Amino acid sequence: MLQKIRGVRQDGSGRERHWFQDEYFDLFAWTDATGEVVAFQLCYDRMNRERVIAWNESAGFMHRRIDDGEELPTRNLSPLLVADGWFAADRVTAEFDARSTSMASRLREFIGMKIAQVPAHLSAPAGEP
Repeated sequence: MLQKIRGVRQDGSGRERHWFQDEYFDLFAWTDATGEVVAFQLCYDRMNRERVIAWNESAGFMHRRIDDGEELPTRNLSPLLVADGWFAADRVTAEFDARSTSMASRLREFIGMKIAQVPAHLSAPAGEP
């Protein structure tokens, strides 16, 4: 179940940053002064092969895999966003619906609506992971 992280550092941009997390998702969402979502990053499959679907009002959608930089146990490199294959829309939608029930309905509905709008060129064909 996604839990809100309290005390999230703000960047002074006039937007408020929100963070929700569970073992499958990290969700970062930015809202404007009226509470409207202006951007989000939904990181999914955190413990396996973490990827992110991101949206903002000016650039639209982006899908990437997160390379955590942890190839060697003696080095701790910065995570990078790298090109990845398909966005597993059906799986992410089902997980988000099940795990987001404790979130404010306005935010939950907006993120769910946007997940449903991910362009076909980013989404996996039916039956693909």
